[in-house]
Amino acid sequence: MMPTLWPFATGFVIAAVLVPLLIQWQRRAAIGQQIYEDGPKTHASKQGTPTLGGLALLAAALAGFAFAPDARQGAQLLLVGGAGAIGASDDLLKLLLRRPLGLKARWKFALLAVLGIAYLVVLQREGFAMLHQGWFGGVAISLPPWLWAGLSLCAIVGAANAVNLTDGLDGLAAGSAVPPLLLLSLGALSSVSIATLGALVVFLWFNKHPAQIFMGDTGSLLIGALLAGDAIAAGWLLLLPLVGIVFVIEALSVMLQVASFQLTGKRIFKMSPLHHHFELSGWPERRIVMLFVAVSAAATLATVGGALFSGAI
Repeated sequence: MMPTLWPFATGFVIAAVLVPLLIQWQRRAAIGQQIYEDGPKTHASKQGTPTLGGLALLAAALAGFAFAPDARQGAQLLLVGGAGAIGASDDLLKLLLRRPLGLKARWKFALLAVLGIAYLVVLQREGFAMLHQGWFGGVAISLPPWLWAGLSLCAIVGAANAVNLTDGLDGLAAGSAVPPLLLLSLGALSSVSIATLGALVVFLWFNKHPAQIFMGDTGSLLIGALLAGDAIAAGWLLLLPLVGIVFVIEALSVMLQVASFQLTGKRIFKMSPLHHHFELSGWPERRIVMLFVAVSAAATLATVGGALFSGAI
């Protein structure tokens, strides 16, 4: 209990202090979130809302490393810090230029890919490469090194972008991330991740509807990369799509929408990602968030229950 309690409490306190300061600073400077013109019209009221809340998560991750400053936690910190830095550069460009476009998508993908490779190289050098992945039925699937590396890299880049896509409603990405992050941080025994979880709980209080602050790409890329990193370190890479089903669905809705429009000229959804489809269908924002968070919690519990019952974990 104590090894997990102290990092969580530290992250909690850091966010409780830092998030209000970030809100005050941006309000005084009259800077904040820039809203896409082609997004739902109801989002116009969110223009100027303070952002960069992900900096509190990044600070908590740094503090979490102090509880276990070893090579494995160093790799986690490299992944979290790198993803947070990529996101922060994107957020700062938006704030400084006062436009909704920051880093181009191809640069985000490229930088995340380089970061993922660096993370995997560090893990392999330190002997933490998990070539045997747990699966239901107590089966340990042995993966060739090249396949393990490829899947791990796809998980890091994919999860980071999937959480980024999900971060479109007040409390949606943060709330949906809490259940899987709780499970995966305990599975990976990561003080960096547990401290980030503590900060995320506090951030969610300020991010719930109506949001006082957004996490920005700093937070969304950080959380996505961290979920993938925890899954890799715990040997649960194959369970990541199940426990993170909300983010998978959100990313798939975008890919299906794009593919359908390019092939047929027709759209499957009123707007993607999926949460925007529900918005344009008349669902209140809070109901959508509650549904997605409930699905995330249910998926996490189902993954735990199924894995425990079958002996996978």
